[in-house]
Amino acid sequence: MGAAPTSTEDIGLDMFDAEAIARPHRFYALLREQAPVVWSEQARSWILTRYEDVKRVLRDHETFSSVRSEERRIGRKSGLLPEQVAPPGTPNMLGADRPDHTRLRVVLRQDFIPSRIGRWQSRIEAVCDQTVRGVAGRDSYDVVKGVAEPLPVTVIAELLGIPSELGVQFKRWSDAAIEPVAPNATDDDVRARNALITEFRDYLTDRIEERRVAPTEDLIGRLVAAEGEGELNQAEVLSAVNLLLLAGNETTTNLISNAVLALATQPEKQAQLRERPDLIDPAVEEFLRYDGSVQYTSRTVTKPVSFHGQTVAAGEAVIVVLASANRDPRVFERPDELDFERPRSPNKHIGFGDWIHICLGQFLARIETRAALRALLGEFDDFELAIPEDDIPYRPNFNLRGPRYLPIRERQV
Repeated sequence: MGAAPTSTEDIGLDMFDAEAIARPHRFYALLREQAPVVWSEQARSWILTRYEDVKRVLRDHETFSSVRSEERRIGRKSGLLPEQVAPPGTPNMLGADRPDHTRLRVVLRQDFIPSRIGRWQSRIEAVCDQTVRGVAGRDSYDVVKGVAEPLPVTVIAELLGIPSELGVQFKRWSDAAIEPVAPNATDDDVRARNALITEFRDYLTDRIEERRVAPTEDLIGRLVAAEGEGELNQAEVLSAVNLLLLAGNETTTNLISNAVLALATQPEKQAQLRERPDLIDPAVEEFLRYDGSVQYTSRTVTKPVSFHGQTVAAGEAVIVVLASANRDPRVFERPDELDFERPRSPNKHIGFGDWIHICLGQFLARIETRAALRALLGEFDDFELAIPEDDIPYRPNFNLRGPRYLPIRERQV
């Protein structure tokens, strides 16, 4: 065995490389075993890949701050810079520490508890039925465009109180807001992207202003009411609406798509779910562990800390790779296998993060994924990929990882 890598560059990990995005787990496995803490010049951060280290960071919010320096944004560093929906420095739930994090989260916390989200079950199932019914007879059905994108977009739009018919436009805005701008992007590329961000910002601002004039009970209305009561400021309302719309659709789209890809390529697992429909809930948890949509999150170190003999200085950043932690063999037996009967306790997956920053929309994502899988399993007798697995294109986003196009069909005999 050669010398342990001292940086991600040593193993050829490029966060903008299509092959790395499509198949990241070989990089994670190498880092977990040979370099559990390693520097990434591209991200200007230390990368942590073992479960115990990831959990340590997520659970110590005093030592590891969620407030992110814009100077560490991965991607373009000069020339025309990417616009943001909310003013730079505006806190949101993902990038804030206590007490700001608590203040921002408490406004919407009750709207995302299981009992409240459960009221959307029938609506979610209806959307799935509408998008999936009759597709098994086609030569090819794109899961991404067919159900994985429209389902979460429709639901979060209706929760926010904006027309779900604008789904295609939302996806254009969402892609522009979430996908990182590559270092080699031209000014024209950035200019086109910034125009979409401006459209998105203007649209959200108009919807917020409408609710200042005529209050509503939807999520935007609740945020505007919180502003009126002094709990949020104007920029924080815009930032929260932006986060809800983006996080409420992008992550679930990828979770559904990744799950369907796994079932299409592992027919014995698909057959197991058909024979044992009671396994659908643990199956969703296992999909979150096996191939969840969020690869990592980042923190800023507030005081010197050490990982495996490597000192990380105050002010430096760490990236904790959730997807790698969820396949750590020190925690999960047969980590690279999909096992719907895997015990969840005591080593629960961290596909939704952990501790105070655990995903606010986790219960909604579970319901949507469960409904989409049930609809597809009910529509198809036995689906398979309509193109070779190696030809599946992935979105150019190393963190929010999922197929851009996922065609399936009835299995050919």
